[in-house]
Order: sequence, then structure tokens, then C-alpha cells
Amino acid sequence: MQQKINLSSQEIYVAQLVSEGKTDGEIANTIFVSKRRVGEIISNIKNKWNISTRVELGIQAYRSGLLKEKTFS
Repeated sequence: MQQKINLSSQEIYVAQLVSEGKTDGEIANTIFVSKRRVGEIISNIKNKWNISTRVELGIQAYRSGLLKEKTFS
């Protein structure tokens, strides 16, 4: 069941990276912003989705259909 996303494109990308287990530093290097800005983006996502942890963020990203299935060979 897909949930309402209600995020900007940058927030969606950050949610995907958090769901992959990336640290704030890794995310900052990927999207070319400061670690502080990454924290602000994650906080905005959590506020929009009314959640409090990164684990909940990953679960909500999955439920929202933001994560792509990965295959292993």
C-alpha cells in the first residue's frame, strides 16, 4: 500500500539515501551540501511524515514506494 509522499525532489532523494543506510556525511558529499543542511532536510522529512527516527523514515520511504528493489547476483 503506497502512502502519501508530500516531499520535494531533494527530500525524496535524501529519504532514499537514508534508507540505504548512508550517514549524514555521505549524503552531504553526494548532494553537495553541508552535514548540517542534511540534518535539516532529514528533520523536515520527519516533521512532514510525523515520525521521529531514521528507521521510521526508511519504513515510510518503503511504504511510499520510494525505494527500488535491488537484485543480487
